[in-house]
Amino acid sequence: MDIHTHIVPEFTLTAMFVAVLIAIAFITIMSFVKEPNRQKLNAIIIAGAGGVYWNGGLGVWEFLFGSLMLFVAYKGLKHYYFIGIGWLLHTGWDILHHLYASPIIPFDPLSSAGCAVCDPILAIWFFFGAPTIWDVFKKRNSITT
Repeated sequence: MDIHTHIVPEFTLTAMFVAVLIAIAFITIMSFVKEPNRQKLNAIIIAGAGGVYWNGGLGVWEFLFGSLMLFVAYKGLKHYYFIGIGWLLHTGWDILHHLYASPIIPFDPLSSAGCAVCDPILAIWFFFGAPTIWDVFKKRNSITT
């Protein structure tokens, strides 16, 4: 009998820090994309995020999750809120893959755990309407002055 064993790698503080930096870099890069293209592009990205684990070890559930993410992405074309929901759904899928299946990047055992840190940061940004990084700093400076 062949028993597949999955060793869950320890998630380090360094990996968490890198995941936060990736989220900040993503938000910064997306700040250069003008509206409405920013919203459309991110709806496409969240649709793609739903398919990155296909063949990732959870069988038919991978395809059901991908279908749900396509629906969320479609709704995200009109409302940023749904893109945020998509990133939260993806966070859950990342955790499942870190604990039970295979990582999002096969040669990086902590990639799914890192993604589970990055994704909620992105979700929060989308729940706030995906403002540019410069708009955030402008609002912050206007409050302090």
